[in-house]
Amino acid sequence: MADLFPQFATGRLLLRAFRAEDEAAFAEFAVREEFWRFLPGPALTPELVAQFIAARVRDAANPSGRDWIFAVEEQALSRAIGMVRLSIASPEHRQGNIGFSFDGALRGRGYASEAMREVLRFGFADLELHRITALADVENARSHAVLQKLGFRQEGRLRQNFNMRGAWRDSDLFALLRSEWPAADPATGQA
Repeated sequence: MADLFPQFATGRLLLRAFRAEDEAAFAEFAVREEFWRFLPGPALTPELVAQFIAARVRDAANPSGRDWIFAVEEQALSRAIGMVRLSIASPEHRQGNIGFSFDGALRGRGYASEAMREVLRFGFADLELHRITALADVENARSHAVLQKLGFRQEGRLRQNFNMRGAWRDSDLFALLRSEWPAADPATGQA
């Protein structure tokens, strides 16, 4: 049931299950290269966006308890502006991994950090994860900056671990431990 999918509100954002009406917003920004450039898989088209949204709506209706892909809605705009994913990689070892992608037209407003901070709270406080990792393409400076702002530490580089549209790409591995969370925002000094 969709009501089993968690929903969270932050100062400006609503993190929630995907809805069919999110297709219109995602079809507008997710087809731009700046959105999918560092994501594995093909370049996004309106058809692929429609398939992705339909799959997320189905997932939200029957949550696995291991994977959460949140639509991130800017409350003032009343539309989806991106997504954040949290997956449990190892329940036994309380390990998770996280990923995010947002409308490039809204960069620099702190939406990614705000959404990620709430999903980290969910992972560490609610799910009691011990460690959360993230991968970022070596050229994705914006993702590196968001992860570092949230307190993630770069642990290493995975060489040629993704084949993105015919080219092997390296990724940097970042991790955050529950004992290191919540990290203070360097801009505000607040967690």
